[in-house]
Amino acid sequence: MCTHQSPALPSYEILSKLACDDPQAFEALRDELVARYIRNAPERIRPRLYGIQFRVDSIRRLSRTPLAALVKIQAMMWSSFLRLDEELQRFAGTAGNYAPASRKQAGLQTVPVGSARVIEFRPRLSAERR
Repeated sequence: MCTHQSPALPSYEILSKLACDDPQAFEALRDELVARYIRNAPERIRPRLYGIQFRVDSIRRLSRTPLAALVKIQAMMWSSFLRLDEELQRFAGTAGNYAPASRKQAGLQTVPVGSARVIEFRPRLSAERR
């Protein structure tokens, strides 16, 4: 069981006001929350989290504008997500169409990879057309 808890975040309104009124305080709070989150993470994943945060901080520091940093960090996130999806698809392809024994024993239906039932959706008629 995971006992990891995320630090509580201030409300959006408080963060927004702080970012507008005192950007330096907002950045200090952001740094502290990120550091606290990583410190509270399971020890086995901390090095990876520190590495990711280093990359994010480097992109932010080297980008000409906050928007440019956002675009680069978002691209980094999507690249990671797509690699994960590729690995999942590769695993699904090599795992075959077999359900785990416990699933079979429970009598649960399994759907082979790559198959699906198509459900037709018809547009609702507006009140005027009824």
